Order: sequence, then structure tokens, then C-alpha cells
Amino acid sequence: MKTSDDQLVESTKTRRRGKELEIAILKAVQVELSTVGYSNLTMEGVAERSGTSKAVLYRRWPNRAELVLAAIHARVPLPLEEVPDTGNLRDDVLSVLRSMNKNISEIVWDALFGLMADIGNISLAELLFPNGRQNRTMTIVLQRAVDRGEIRPDAINSRILILPIDLARHEILLYSKPMSEETIVEIVDEVFLPLVAK
Repeated sequence: MKTSDDQLVESTKTRRRGKELEIAILKAVQVELSTVGYSNLTMEGVAERSGTSKAVLYRRWPNRAELVLAAIHARVPLPLEEVPDTGNLRDDVLSVLRSMNKNISEIVWDALFGLMADIGNISLAELLFPNGRQNRTMTIVLQRAVDRGEIRPDAINSRILILPIDLARHEILLYSKPMSEETIVEIVDEVFLPLVAK
């Protein structure tokens, strides 16, 4: 029986280009990781699942490791178009951390360690959290909070800006598993909000 992911990928067999093709390929990588794991993931399998050719994959990514890394970076910590705007800072930051947690848990942990072995000279932190991504997300969230009058602009410095992400990253990397909901709420309510509240 085909899953909705299989049907989604199979329904895109028409010729695609650009961003549409890249999205289909990276989604296929995520499905392959969940289905066969990193060690059994092949360019052939991704090409078949995404309805494209190996040649198309190799034009964009020179090897399996770079392809998987691109799929990870497409989801972790949070794509720009998914930055939450719930109307209040607490819910926005909770949403950022929950999304980050979900996106990481969708990536099979053995894939991360296999990828590190294939790429070499890259830490798990660098692999999961490319420079600047977390700053961009939190900058948007905090600027919205300033605009709504929830926090003072002078309450934010570079350290506070990335504090929730850094605490979440520490928790995830230290324990090699997704955070509990209780941990996410503690990071926001007991550590972050008291530092920035008016």
C-alpha cells in the first residue's frame, strides 16, 4: 500500500524544473531516509522516488552526502516561509522550537552520524544548524514582538537573540533525541521570556 508521501512524489512525474523539482527531490530524500535509512539510501532510489534521473541529481549534488545535507538544511531549523506569527512572542517562540524539534525528529539519527562520517570535518552542530539560520528566524520573531510592544528593543542583544535556539540545540545534541514538550516550555517560560519581558 502506498503512503501519502509516495503518492505525493509519484504525482509529480511531469517534467519539473527549478524550485519545484528541488522540493520534490528533497522530499524524496526525506522519505528515503525514513524508509531505508542513510546507509541504504541511493541516488537511484531518490531519482526513482522523485520521478527524475540520476543525472539531474548529480548535476546539483556531487554525491549522496551532499544531497542528504541539502535535505537537512531545507528543514532545519525552519524555512523562512514557516516562521510563525501567532500574535504573541511566547507562542511564536514555542512554535519555532516545536518546529525545530519536529524537523530534527523526522531525520533519522543514524543518518546524521553516517553523514558526518561521509563528509568529515563537520560537527553535528554545524550539520544541523548552518550559520545564520537560527538568527534569521529569531530576528523575525523578536522584531514582530517589538513591533507589537511586547518587548523593548534594548532588551535584545546577540546572545539573547539566539538563546532559545542555543538551549534547544544543546538539549538535542547532548541527549541525541528530540526534546520533550516539557523541556520546550521550560526553555521559553523559565529562561527566555523572563529575560525579555517588559
